[in-house]
Amino acid sequence: MAYSSVEALREAGILGGTMRPELEEFYASLSKEEADVLISVKNRLAAILPDVVAHSADWTRPEATQEGFDAAMLCACGLWSGSGQV
Repeated sequence: MAYSSVEALREAGILGGTMRPELEEFYASLSKEEADVLISVKNRLAAILPDVVAHSADWTRPEATQEGFDAAMLCACGLWSGSGQV
């Protein structure tokens, strides 16, 4: 069976649920070594910051979307960066 970086990342708890096809294509293009680095970093961060990891497990999407707002409409990142795009 061929190596699947997407499946390896899912098993490690890095990826979950559905994602845009572009993202899945990107993650599928990762080599085993690149996926192993991501998994290693996740595991090390979990060991160093267990409280953060415990609380982030419940957070799956911005709170604004849970209230029915479009999160993209609430982001002013483009304004702050100077790109002029919202």
